[in-house]
Order: sequence, then C-alpha cells, then structure tokens
Amino acid sequence: MKKVLITGGTGFIGSNFVNKFLELGDEVNLIVRPESNFWRIESVKSKTKLHLVDLTNAEEIERFIGNLRPQIILHFATYGAYQGREQDIKKTIDTNLLGMINLVNACSKISFDCFINTGSSSEYGTKDKPMNENDLLEPNNLYGVTKAAATIYCQSLAKKMELPLVTMRPFSVYGYFEEAGRLVPEVIKAYFKDEPPSLGTPSSVRDFVFVEDVIDAYLKAIENIHKVKSNIFNIGTGVQSKIGDVAEIVGKIAGSKKEPVYSAIKPNQHEPKNWLADISKARKMLDWSPKHSLQEGLIKTVSWFKENIYLYQ
Repeated sequence: MKKVLITGGTGFIGSNFVNKFLELGDEVNLIVRPESNFWRIESVKSKTKLHLVDLTNAEEIERFIGNLRPQIILHFATYGAYQGREQDIKKTIDTNLLGMINLVNACSKISFDCFINTGSSSEYGTKDKPMNENDLLEPNNLYGVTKAAATIYCQSLAKKMELPLVTMRPFSVYGYFEEAGRLVPEVIKAYFKDEPPSLGTPSSVRDFVFVEDVIDAYLKAIENIHKVKSNIFNIGTGVQSKIGDVAEIVGKIAGSKKEPVYSAIKPNQHEPKNWLADISKARKMLDWSPKHSLQEGLIKTVSWFKENIYLYQ
C-alpha cells in the first residue's frame, strides 16, 4: 500500500485516478476546497481521506505535507481549461502557478517516491506540426501561460534538487466523468435524447486520448520514475481527429440518424489547423502507447454514460 495524495481529485481526470488507486489498494488522500463538488466520487468518498487545505497558502501546505508525508503525489488541480466559463485572471494564476509552486516546494522538503505534475497541450500554442516536448512554448491564452510557467518551475526544481518528478502533458482527454458541456458528453447526451447535437464546426481538430490510456501512462511513469525523472511527456495518440469524426462515431454507436447542427455554438478559442502530439518520447522512455483507438474509447465511454447518465441530469 502506498500513501497517495491527489489534488483536483473531484475533477474529471483526477476522479478517475481516485478510483484507480483505490482499486490498487492504496491509501488515497485528497486536497479539497470548501466549494468542492463530490458527485464524481460520491460512491467512493468514504474510502478516501479528505483534507481541506489551501494550496495558495504556502505555510499551510508545508505543514500539511510535513505531517502527511505522501509517497506519491499527483497534481491535477487546475482552473481555466474551460475557456468559455473559467476566465477569472487571479484564480487562474493562483491555482495553476502559485498553488503548484507551493505544493512542489513543500514536497521538496520531504522524502517521496514520485511527483507527477499535470501540464497541458495548451502550453505549446499553435504549431504547424506534431507538438514535441522540445518545442518552443508559445501559449496563446492565460491558461496556457500559467501551465507553461508551472512546468518550467517544476522541471527547474526537479533538476536542481534531483527530485523524482515528471510533468505529463495530456492532450484532449475524454472518458468517464467528463465535464458536462464538453464535446463528448454533449454529443452523447444529445443522441441519447434522439436530438441533433449543437456543435461549432466539424473541421476543428484535436488529439483525443481516452482516460484509461492516460491512467496507464501515469502508472508507467510512477513505475519508472528513477529512469525518467525531470522529464516532460506528451500523452496523446499521435492521431488527429475532427469534431465531425467524434459526432459521427458516437452517432453510430448510439444508433442515431440525427445529423449534428454545426455553427450553432461559437468557438471559445482560435481553432488551429494542427493539434496533435508527438508521443515518440513516451513510447521510448515509458514504453507506453495508447491501447484504444478513438472508436474503441468512445464505445467504452458511451457504454459508461448509458449506466451513469443520471449523474448528468
């Protein structure tokens, strides 16, 4: 049994890791806020240890980490990824940068097995080729700026102090417990109601990666942390898909003949022509590659939504 600490454990990706580490038999500790919504982990909440800690308070987080002494730390707490509704400048900086700095500084004062910082593909900005970990970071929004700054700080401290720390940059993750309002949940919900999904443009592109594959990548990093520490890894599929592809696949899985209504929603950000990960580094150093095609991941996701659609009503 390992003592695991997860920030952002009530969110989409974090909650999937809560379930995974409980399944593995580990002690799962979550840093939560007074306003945290536990709907994703309600069924397993009693099996976790919840800690009301303010990541923006350096002294408070240092005391907490010193007392808990976690062995594995997974940092998912974030703000601003949903550009349409998360636009508080101070909260973006406090959560993504200040909170990250306080957490990693506190952890650097104890002995731990592994710290995984979760970055973002938004750190790269717009590129005309697959995004590589060595690319110049040119974020085009505040969210990307703060995530890039946090990554740089983490890597600098990790190299300086030889910490067992890596940064993962997930691309467009989808799967169980994804936020309502996002592409995949909204398309699925529309087809379940036998209604046409209202979408922006069919030609917008993403590198969609299934949450089970993301979990597998993180576990590989934990397993190999002393070989890969101080590194950054893209976590995607290396395959670029269109919004229209997702709608078409989900429609077929759901057995719907309704056609999406495009241009019904204004994009929240500039839509690039290229958005995909170069995952050659993760393949080589982590011996990891995604196991699910877009269709295979969406089949699992649609099946999960059929059983859990009540969570979104």
